[in-house]
Amino acid sequence: MIELHENIQTRGVLEGEAYLRSGVKLEPLVDRWYAWPHQLAPAQQALNLAFRHLPTVRSFIAAPSVHAAAAADPTMYGGPFLDLPVDAVGAAETYLNTTLARRSKALAFATAFRAFDTVLQSANGFSLDELRLQAPEQLRGLIELAYDLNHHPKMRLLEEMFEEDDMGHAGAQEIFLHHQPDVERPFFLSTPRLGVGVDGMFVKGPFGSAVMNTLCASRQSAVNLKELAAEGGWDATALAGFFSEERPGFAERYSGTGVRIRYFGHACLLIETGRVAILIDPTVANEANGTLPHLKIEDLPRQIDILFISHGHQDHFHPELLMQLRERVGMVIIPPHNHGEPADPSLIRMLRNLGYRAIKTLEPLESFDLLDGSITALPFSGEHCDLDVHSKHCALVELRGRRIGVFVDSDAIDIDVYRRLSPRLRDLDVLFVGMECFGAPLSWLYGPLVSTPIPKRVDSSRRLSGANCSRARALVDLLRPNQVFVYAMGQEPWMRYLMGMNYTDDSIQISESSEFLRWCRSEAISADRLYLHFEQEF
Repeated sequence: MIELHENIQTRGVLEGEAYLRSGVKLEPLVDRWYAWPHQLAPAQQALNLAFRHLPTVRSFIAAPSVHAAAAADPTMYGGPFLDLPVDAVGAAETYLNTTLARRSKALAFATAFRAFDTVLQSANGFSLDELRLQAPEQLRGLIELAYDLNHHPKMRLLEEMFEEDDMGHAGAQEIFLHHQPDVERPFFLSTPRLGVGVDGMFVKGPFGSAVMNTLCASRQSAVNLKELAAEGGWDATALAGFFSEERPGFAERYSGTGVRIRYFGHACLLIETGRVAILIDPTVANEANGTLPHLKIEDLPRQIDILFISHGHQDHFHPELLMQLRERVGMVIIPPHNHGEPADPSLIRMLRNLGYRAIKTLEPLESFDLLDGSITALPFSGEHCDLDVHSKHCALVELRGRRIGVFVDSDAIDIDVYRRLSPRLRDLDVLFVGMECFGAPLSWLYGPLVSTPIPKRVDSSRRLSGANCSRARALVDLLRPNQVFVYAMGQEPWMRYLMGMNYTDDSIQISESSEFLRWCRSEAISADRLYLHFEQEF
C-alpha cells in the first residue's frame, strides 16, 4: 500500500503543479564539495581543490579506518577527516581519478600559482619585468605582479579574466537534493558528496542558470516537473520524490506600526516595519529541531526588500540559502572588496554567478535610503586573521526613529575608530555584537591560499576572532546603548555543519561573554546572549 501511495503521489506531482517539499535540502556543490564562498570564485576554488580537498581524499584512501574513527569521535568534528564508511575507498578512488582528469587545468593553475608566488617573494625592490616574463603559461593573463609601498611583492588575481576562462569551474557545479537533517550533515570543509551513505539526487548545472533558478525558487513558486526536468536534462521521476503538490508556507509581512526584530539564529536578523523588510546575514534552519523553539526558512517573508551581507565567511554569506532567496530579494547590499587579493574574492561576482542582479556596494560610512529610514555601512575590524580583506562592514539600521547597531564579528580592537564615530552612533536602541573571541586559526579557512608553510606559532596567533569581554565593554561604555545582545556564537544545532563548534560552560567564548553580560547589567544596560530564537517589537 505504501508503494502504491508513493506511485500515486509521484504521478500527481508530475502531472500538475509541484513545490519543493519542506525540509528538502538544495545543497550546492563544486566538484562534489560544499559550496561556501571560496568555492564560488574559480581561482580560490582551484587552490582549495588542490591543497585542501584532494589531499584529504588521498589521506582517506591511504588510511580509511583512521578517518572513520576520527569521524565517529565528536571531539574531532570539524577536523580534516572524511566522514565516510571504510568501504567507501573505491568511491573515493574513482572520484580522485575522475577529478584529476576533469579538472586538470584548474589543478595546474593552482600548482603554478603556489610555486610562482614562492619565487616572487625573492624580488628585492627592483623592477618586476624580468619576473613577469618568467610567469608560467598557466598564470599568464590571469595575474598581475606588484609591490606595496614598502617594496613587498605580491601577486594579484585578475578576477575579471576568470569570466573568460573559468578553468571548468561552472561545469563542476551541481545541486544535491536530499533529506538529511541539518544536525547530521557533515562539516562543510571535510566531506565530499560521493553518493555514499546519504540518499539523494545530483542535478548538474551552473548555479546562476535559468533552470537552477527555477529549481531553487520552487520552495515558493510552483513548477511543472516534466518541463523542469527536460530543461535541466534530469530524471523527472527521481526529481518527483523531492516535490509535493502542497505549497510550503511563508511568513506574512509584518503589519505593525513600529519596528520588529526577529532572530533566526547565529547572525541572521530580520528587521521590519510595515513597509520594509531587511534581512541580515541569512542562515536559517531548514526544519524543526525537536521541541526547540526557533524560526525556520518558512518563517521568512515572501518579499525581502534589502538583503544585507556583512562579509564573505560561510556563516554570513551562505550560497545554499542565497540561491533559494534570489527571487524574493529586491536589493543586496555588500561591502567593496580588495581587488585582486586572493584572500578577498569579489562578493559581487559571486552574487552575479548565483543569479543576483540588483546589487549595491556600500562604501564605509555610506548610507542607503529606505522606506521608513536608512542603512549605513560601518567599519569592521578583526575576524580576518590580519589579512588585507576589505569586504567586511557592520550596519547602522535606522527605522521609524529606532537605531539598531549590528556589529557582527567586529573585535572592536581599535576603539578609537568608534570613538571618532560616536556622535553618529550615540543613542542606539539596540546593539548586536559577536563574541566568538577565540576563533579558528589562519590555516583553517585560508590555508590553501598561502604559498609557504605557516609556522605553528604564527598560525595560532592569527585567528578568526570577534570581541572579548574587555573590547566589548569598551565599545558599550563608549556608545551606551539601551539594549545589548551577544549573538553570532554558532551554537544553534543547524549551524554545526557550517561552524564545527560545540561550546561548554567552561569555553572561553562563553565565560568571556557571560562576564560581559554581568558587567552590562551592573551598568543598568539590558543584556542577553541570543540562542535559537528571539523576537522584539518596539
